[in-house]
Amino acid sequence: MKRFLLALFLFTAPATLQAASLLEGRIYMKNGSVIECTGNDRLKMPKKSGRLKLFRDAFQKTKTKEVLPAGDIDSVICWHTKSPEHTRKFIFGAKPGWMWVYVETPYIKACIYSKKGYGINTNGGIQVWQRRRWFSRSRAAYFLQKHGSSEFQCVGSAYRRSKDVFRERIARYIDDDPTLAERIRQSNAYRDKTILMLHDYDPTRN
Repeated sequence: MKRFLLALFLFTAPATLQAASLLEGRIYMKNGSVIECTGNDRLKMPKKSGRLKLFRDAFQKTKTKEVLPAGDIDSVICWHTKSPEHTRKFIFGAKPGWMWVYVETPYIKACIYSKKGYGINTNGGIQVWQRRRWFSRSRAAYFLQKHGSSEFQCVGSAYRRSKDVFRERIARYIDDDPTLAERIRQSNAYRDKTILMLHDYDPTRN
């Protein structure tokens, strides 16, 4: 099973955020072309519904910037230069915007959306940025999409403690696999572990 490293961070260090968000990667366009950002080139981690920025000769005086519309991009695969074996995939949905693909099978995708964006550590671990206020946090939520569907279904926040409603939302969404739906209803796992159970989703099994 693919290794997942997830951390929720407070949005308190802009310099650290910037360093963690400039990465190597490949941009897969909807027209079939692929844009490489390796060597001296870097891409900036996408967030919200913004355009994707990439920098040629990112650390030289000859640095130039290119900006790509999010709607033209199929997916982005990126990694920290010190841990290229740990790649992370991002896709864009009209609602809510740029999402990290947490689980992907032939039948379903499970993604995490963070309003404040993302970063990748030197060890390949991904950071989901959040800003904490006195009475609230910035939005970070799980979204599901079945194969063949054009819409993403929000099943709940990534950090609230109560899990019953969260599990029920997932179970209802995958009710075409009643065996797994019941396993999720009966589970007492944390939210990230519950989402990982979707690796077993198979609507053709019955």
